Amino acid sequence: MPKQTKRTVFPVLLAALIFAMHLALPTVGAAQTGRIAFLPFKANAPQDMGYLTSGIRDMLASRLASEIGLTVIDKAVVDKALASAGTPTQTEAFLKLGKTLQADYLVVGSLTALGSSLSLDAKVFEVAKAAPRNFYATARNESEIIQSIDSLAWDISEKIFAHKRPASALLQPQAVGQPTAQPQYATAHPDRAFASRTGMGGGSPFIYPKGITSEFQKTQNMKLSLQFMEMADLDGDGQDEVIFADNNSVQIFKRDNNRLSKVGQISGKVGYRIHAITVADLNKNGKPEIYVSAADSKQPNSFAFEWTGADKANYLFQDARWYVRAMPVPGEGMVLAGQRADSDKAVAPGIFRLDLGNGALKAGSPMEVPASVNLFEFTIADLDNDGSREIIAIDQYDRLKVMRASGTVLWKSDEFYGGTTRFIGGTEGFGAGKASSQEGSTRIYIPSRIIVYDVNGDGQQDIIINKNLSTSSRLFENMKNYPSGEIHALSWNGIALSELWRTRKIDGYIVDYLLRPNADKKGAELLVGLILGSSSLDLFAEQTSTMLIYYLDFTKKTEQ
Repeated sequence: MPKQTKRTVFPVLLAALIFAMHLALPTVGAAQTGRIAFLPFKANAPQDMGYLTSGIRDMLASRLASEIGLTVIDKAVVDKALASAGTPTQTEAFLKLGKTLQADYLVVGSLTALGSSLSLDAKVFEVAKAAPRNFYATARNESEIIQSIDSLAWDISEKIFAHKRPASALLQPQAVGQPTAQPQYATAHPDRAFASRTGMGGGSPFIYPKGITSEFQKTQNMKLSLQFMEMADLDGDGQDEVIFADNNSVQIFKRDNNRLSKVGQISGKVGYRIHAITVADLNKNGKPEIYVSAADSKQPNSFAFEWTGADKANYLFQDARWYVRAMPVPGEGMVLAGQRADSDKAVAPGIFRLDLGNGALKAGSPMEVPASVNLFEFTIADLDNDGSREIIAIDQYDRLKVMRASGTVLWKSDEFYGGTTRFIGGTEGFGAGKASSQEGSTRIYIPSRIIVYDVNGDGQQDIIINKNLSTSSRLFENMKNYPSGEIHALSWNGIALSELWRTRKIDGYIVDYLLRPNADKKGAELLVGLILGSSSLDLFAEQTSTMLIYYLDFTKKTEQ
């Protein structure tokens, strides 16, 4: 169907469905009185989706009015009041708008498009109370959006109004947002992977052929300027917490499939911006520590802590004048590595293993890495199983390299990889959300992580790395903005890193990603931290972040 025809027809279909709902909805429980206002849904998408957001607003209103017995405040009245109020962003402003409308309930929401998939996020404010309730649903494509709206409406009905959904509403196809029965990725046998890349073979959600799908899970959207992410079992309950860092705090979430619930937050020191977090149990007490690398425009001020619940932390060290990173080293396990700032540059030469004593860090032995790389630019692996280590690094020009520890370059990519807006040094102010005219050192960008893992079961280590897509960000040194990106898996063939697979293009700036192998190591989750839509040029504006979840199957394929 042509796009214009589709956009004309879809609202008509929604209107017909809404009318049918008025006629056929079952009544469960007692009707409740009250007034409810629905604000326009915001679209986070590269294309115009007004034809969907308008229909979602109408359908939710119709569903709740019919089921609960609420009076829906006329859209024209709501829009007029909203125009007078400006664009509310804080709870207080939404509650004030609700009181202006004489509403008992206020609903705000957004529709996010990621590839062919869609997600719905909604907040319901009870105007007499302070805290809103959050709701969320997903659809794999537009044809499933009505089912997602229906699910969202029933969730609101149950949790806000104690209005239980009927049995018929439970007997739906597989719940939106739940994993599909088949994994959404498979590493192919090399011959089959080549056939797929050249259009000669069968399809896979991750490998190239036309008609490929891009299914994934997605968490709810969060107002969060994501900088880095990690996962670890911080409280010893057997379940990993999701750890997000924004500009000035570490936020900890419990995960229930694709739903995140915030359970703690540890703030950094005012004036120092977080650019990296890593996790490891280096003191061997069975409780992972979080190592936070932060800096202003001149020098680092890092800290590490064990989370003890809610907003409490047991600090191992604070105010350290080191950039810090817990990292794996072949033959040694996890080590704490660090690098200092120089008097006139963001980083000083030399990367060291760090020793901790009496709450302070001191330099230990130097890391055996080329002088050309900085602390966050490399990882170490034996790519060809010859007993010698290779250094895999990404430079400030977004070129991927394989090197010897001596600095000898074995291979350098022609393509750009990585791409990030995180930096240390530079001339931007880091305090109070204001730009500063104070001169500083040249910016050093903190690239995306380089993951080492055998993803095709051939006994050799492979590389997983992102590729944020933007031509202008590679032309202008201090103007970085990445509207989309991909995740790539690469294998070392003795002379170069060659591609095994890639994800379809992901709309949004890929901030960070994690690989979480299953217990049997036959599969894994690929978790992708993403900033949606809004420009990443504004360092201090609060952005919208989310996490995508891809399910990987490492089972080796054989020829049919």
